[in-house]
Amino acid sequence: MTEHRPLSHYLYLLFLSSVWGMSFLFLKMIAPTVPPITIAASRISVGALIIAIYIFSKGEKLPNHSSIWIKGSIIGLIGTGVPFVLISWAMLYINAGTGAICMSVIPLMVFVMAHFNDEKMNLLGFVGIISGICGILVLFYDSLFISSDHGNLAFYALIAMMVASFGYALANILIRRYVKTDPIRTSFVMLTTTSVLLWPLALLLEHPSFTNFGTLEILSLLYLGILPTGITTMVMVVFTQIAGSTFVSYNTYIIPLVGVLAGYLFLDETLKPTTFFAILFIAGGIYVSQIKKKALVRK
Repeated sequence: MTEHRPLSHYLYLLFLSSVWGMSFLFLKMIAPTVPPITIAASRISVGALIIAIYIFSKGEKLPNHSSIWIKGSIIGLIGTGVPFVLISWAMLYINAGTGAICMSVIPLMVFVMAHFNDEKMNLLGFVGIISGICGILVLFYDSLFISSDHGNLAFYALIAMMVASFGYALANILIRRYVKTDPIRTSFVMLTTTSVLLWPLALLLEHPSFTNFGTLEILSLLYLGILPTGITTMVMVVFTQIAGSTFVSYNTYIIPLVGVLAGYLFLDETLKPTTFFAILFIAGGIYVSQIKKKALVRK
């Protein structure tokens, strides 16, 4: 049976996918001039400010319960702090499009983790995981032939992206299990405590005061903080409530396409056959692994 949805649902989905896909373009542009921890700390701080403004505009108070701060801090470090630093560093050595493709493996990682949690994997799910692994192997195989002045750092950058994806996936599982109420205020805690942890590291290791923040760097950091970090966090919470998590997960099909296209149009990144093979394997894996879930949702 066909699922009838209002146009607004598809516009929400396109918004999320476009914002997240374009974030790799901005990261790639500022990676050579702004150190990775500084990028992560800056965008997280801006995102926390955006959510705080939203909370106060609704006449609500900031969270004061200790459990929210404990859970939010742990999830924030795992799902925001570490991944943001790793992705910012990886963008020095891989294309924006490649970075976007790497993020598309998150649903597959969540699917594997859920198997050991409360959702057992079926045969189609296993086939989907194998397909996703094939896509990842295509990316790693391609990185071995990237001509770079930094040796094989592109290979290690891909490993960093996989670790970042694992962090996102693990945070997803933790949020499902432990965040039952106040999701937006928990998001504020996640971003606030993570920024507090990252700024001392940035000041100690990277000395951001010596960084040349030009117009491009400032605008890029504002974009990364306001849209992919702040606003989309709240939009995703609301959107998931009205459209369901299965439909929201479809954004993972679009993000790689947006990232690859943005890199091609604005950074002259090459569109190679291996890039499309990787997208095909990973997107196919996500689709196959979700077949049974889609059937259950329609019933």
